[in-house]
Amino acid sequence: MGNTVSFTKDTYNKDEPIIIYGASVYGELAYLALERLGLTPTYFCDRSKSKKEYFGIGVINPDMLEDFREANILIASADFFHEIKQMLEEQRCLHLFDMAELLDMDLPREKMSNRALEMYANKRSYIDIVKNQSKGDLIFNRIQFVVTERCSLKCLDCSHLMQYYQQPQDFELCKYKEAFDCLVEQADYIAELRILGGEPFMNRDMGKVIAWYHDNRKIQSISVYTNGTIVPGEDILRELQKDNVKVHISNYGINEEQIKKTVKVFEEKNIEYFVRRYDSWQDTGSIAYRNYTLEEKKEIFGRCFERNGYAFLKGKLYRCPRVAHAMNLHAMPDVKEDYVDLLNWNGTKEELKKQLKSLQGRLWLEGCNYCGGPDNHTQSIPAARQISKPIVYETIDT
Repeated sequence: MGNTVSFTKDTYNKDEPIIIYGASVYGELAYLALERLGLTPTYFCDRSKSKKEYFGIGVINPDMLEDFREANILIASADFFHEIKQMLEEQRCLHLFDMAELLDMDLPREKMSNRALEMYANKRSYIDIVKNQSKGDLIFNRIQFVVTERCSLKCLDCSHLMQYYQQPQDFELCKYKEAFDCLVEQADYIAELRILGGEPFMNRDMGKVIAWYHDNRKIQSISVYTNGTIVPGEDILRELQKDNVKVHISNYGINEEQIKKTVKVFEEKNIEYFVRRYDSWQDTGSIAYRNYTLEEKKEIFGRCFERNGYAFLKGKLYRCPRVAHAMNLHAMPDVKEDYVDLLNWNGTKEELKKQLKSLQGRLWLEGCNYCGGPDNHTQSIPAARQISKPIVYETIDT
């Protein structure tokens, strides 16, 4: 497989249509960049069945690309960049472009949605994925290192299932370091290591993860995802000051006063951060079993915003953070195909790499049976609705 070409006014074929693959936030940035160049895409392309138009331009299904193999196809996605690229190559699309140079343009921020502003501020992630697309065959765009089950908020609709933990605990991070080292050793490249919980700053040892992996050549950047309600201690603040470390703060409206205190400290310490306002969330539904058919599980997984949200929890690498927490809660059976057990691995390095690639190749998870099937494009419920106590659920004897 070859590399993509960065789209510019000089690199694309002017006799063929321009198609932006991705009718979401990166598609928005691609559209604004093309507009700055005086160009208009012919179509957007996306797997979503709900979107018929985006910015007034028709959205076609990927199956229709058979009629556009000579088109200029611009990959407008970071999380699914490699997946889309492979699919387009299998469909024998000839002219594949990335948007690395487009993102380096000065784009009109006043026209951007809140999500687009966040992605534009963190455009380095997309550019690094493009730059390193030939690093090897085991590439992760992002891996979430879960450091705690505890959270300072009690959100009814948390997609990571924090609302079900009756007695949440911090994790003993040193216990799982060797397992994560094993993962990093097998990976060819990790674009972003995300540290989160729950609320990651509730675990006072979470700075160790930054200290362990900040200088690892395979890990491009480290991000901490927080709701901003806790000002971390000095040990953690020192780790957050390091290069290529950034903090993403989620503003739900209910936590604005605490965020102001946290941001004030970050600015005093010259810590890179970004605040994103959330007014709505994608609905993942309850943790109840749904008994989907195989085709239903494939459809749900195919449109899920977390299908490449690899989560490292208690020494295991899961394809989906919701599945990771569902198993941790014993709310679903222990389905070994949905994860790789790095903590108890006793095979060869070659066998481990094969297992990790097999996990990357999954087209559905048994854990999809315990999810309402969120649509990557539909945010349909208010963000961060609070509850007074954890939700009672039925556990499964695993």
